[in-house]
Amino acid sequence: MVQKSLKKNAVYSFIKALMNLAFPLISFPYASRILLPAGIGRVNFANSVIEYFTLAASLGIFSYAAREAVRVRDDKHALNKIFREILTINLISTAVSYCLLFFALVFVSKFSEYRVLLIVCASKILFTTIGVDWIFNVHEEYKYVTVRSIIFQIISLVLLFVFVRTPDDYVAYAFMGVFSSVGSNVCNIFYSRKFVNFFDRTKIEIKKHLKPIFTFFGMSVATKMHTAIDSVMLGFMLTDTAVGYYSAANKIKNLVVGLITAILATLLPRSTYYIGKNQTDDYNKIISKSLNLTLFFSLPAAIGIMLVAKPLILLFSGEDFLAALPSMLIMSPVIVFIAIASFADCMILIPRRMEKVSLQSQIIGCTVNVIFNFLLIPVWGVFGAAASTFFVEGIITFYKFLFSRKFIKNTGIVKNLFKIIFSCVLMAAAVLGVMHFIDNAFFKLLAGVGAGCTVYAASTLLLHADTAMMLSNIIKRRLNGMLRLCRKN
Repeated sequence: MVQKSLKKNAVYSFIKALMNLAFPLISFPYASRILLPAGIGRVNFANSVIEYFTLAASLGIFSYAAREAVRVRDDKHALNKIFREILTINLISTAVSYCLLFFALVFVSKFSEYRVLLIVCASKILFTTIGVDWIFNVHEEYKYVTVRSIIFQIISLVLLFVFVRTPDDYVAYAFMGVFSSVGSNVCNIFYSRKFVNFFDRTKIEIKKHLKPIFTFFGMSVATKMHTAIDSVMLGFMLTDTAVGYYSAANKIKNLVVGLITAILATLLPRSTYYIGKNQTDDYNKIISKSLNLTLFFSLPAAIGIMLVAKPLILLFSGEDFLAALPSMLIMSPVIVFIAIASFADCMILIPRRMEKVSLQSQIIGCTVNVIFNFLLIPVWGVFGAAASTFFVEGIITFYKFLFSRKFIKNTGIVKNLFKIIFSCVLMAAAVLGVMHFIDNAFFKLLAGVGAGCTVYAASTLLLHADTAMMLSNIIKRRLNGMLRLCRKN
């Protein structure tokens, strides 16, 4: 197999993540003003519940399959065999998941008022399984994944404006969210035949996959517990409105995190490949670049969101969601925690078959999160759930990095970290200075983001921060290439 360009992979993943950021920036402000906190809270509660059943169906197979299949991706017969084995396990787990959902709908009284919403949201479980998204990760088909996702996001956005018109249209809003995922996975069914044969008659061996898959499943369960349990516990302990406030703060944080983790995810197959081929030098280089890149983007993103939190909520969600401001402030640093934890997972722990460390960290985090939520939500409400998230993500990140640090060599991280922090200080001063003289929320946000990005970029370039120089060189080469092309024409 011809190696695809890591830079192009990263660009496609960044574009996809950027679109994942852009579309909610259009859809959520519209939906939140139509459905109000209560309607958004209902949909978020239903989605949070269904995430657990999706989790039971997926078994954490994506990460495991991506790691194992990439080792044999150059052998079509071996790849086809492992594909059919993992798909068989996944189909069985999906059937079990739907059975569990049926019993939950019948016996959990709280779910009766959400039954239609839950059924709508649950439709994506089957399509996620048969969509076999992981096979495109193995073959680094990020261009296809990006184009496909953007097309269905645009369709979903159009449907949103057509069908969500009143506060009672929250079911239609939930369907719009499901449609994008289902449509993408239907396309996957056809496109995946380029790489594998669903009906190839090869002997399958399931047992050998079960132990590692259940390790990844444990990681996924614990991760989902501490990321989705906040909304579920708020829904049970408080109101739909409280869930809506928390959702507004959490969604903004997750959108930014998605940009960073998407790039790191593109490096997982390549880092696994380098380890499998004993290409130590190449592996160390990719470790260095990815860690510097992680800090280069996550630190200014966290600080920037704290600085523009109020105008961001006003524009993103509306005045009805201003109560989410304190939660958003305390959750902003979580961006850095999650980015570093994702670096540890994608670049070190999973490629080196150390996923048990991730599992242990998630179990610790899940346990602490439930305890903190029980203690803090009755006292501080939505802010209590946000504070719990802050502490838990910090604990998880520290645990993962503790076991990963010995594999981080020659990164120049300390020198670059000082450059990044100094640039963030200058950025913060610029943002606060510009915003002080503007009252309108839109122009305040626009000016703050513009000033912050400009000052941060200029400062890191002047200080010769590694990632800034790398990005600058890439842009220069692209521009020079475009100029040469124009001259020829």
